Amino acid sequence: MALLRDVLLVYPLLALYVVVVAAVFVPLTLIIGNIGPIYAMARFGAGAAVRLAGLRVNKVHEERALEHPTCVFVCNHVSNVDPPVLFSSLPRVAVILKQSLGRIPVLGYVMGMGGFIYVDRRDRESRRKALAASVATLRAGTSLLIFPEGTRGPGGELLAFRPGPFSIAIDAQVPVVPITIHGTRDLMTKGSLAIQPGEVTLVFHPPVPTTGMTLQDRTQLMAGVREVMTQALQDRPD
Repeated sequence: MALLRDVLLVYPLLALYVVVVAAVFVPLTLIIGNIGPIYAMARFGAGAAVRLAGLRVNKVHEERALEHPTCVFVCNHVSNVDPPVLFSSLPRVAVILKQSLGRIPVLGYVMGMGGFIYVDRRDRESRRKALAASVATLRAGTSLLIFPEGTRGPGGELLAFRPGPFSIAIDAQVPVVPITIHGTRDLMTKGSLAIQPGEVTLVFHPPVPTTGMTLQDRTQLMAGVREVMTQALQDRPD
């Protein structure tokens, strides 16, 4: 039943929404030079899709997401519903995405307009450019959302972290805000198109400052953030 609803209702409506918003707001963005309106519509669309799929989002210590005007949000990643849940729940963010997502018709272009950063992790030059663009984005006042594992764990376990997000935070001297997402693994399993209705919980952990840190502190910062997230997942497993 969930798959039938998603294929016949959620996905078609989402695709139509993307096309309509792009047709109206891409020209508007080019004219006014401000991505605010198209970003707001994208965030609204993500939230509507989440609700239409029957997902209820519970936010714990949401105020921590607003303690600093600019930060790097890092979150565990277990399901394809994680990005829309987070995108619709966070303040203004840019997201680092794998390069292949930028080739999605219409959506890839719109995400690029929104300041999203594409990276080919197999290409050193692409990684270098993404790192520079990420730091510039933070210094311009826009926060980042990054999945430090880089991919989804097959069993929902927390994988090894990549150092990039922590290098970026240290370079820009902005805090890291760890988030743990609970409940999504069973709502949309890997390889499935079906989204099961249910509750998702986002737990926002205390911001970790990077002021005064250098790249020599990166390993310690990464280990500390990972420990916070590991403990949270053990205390409240999916």
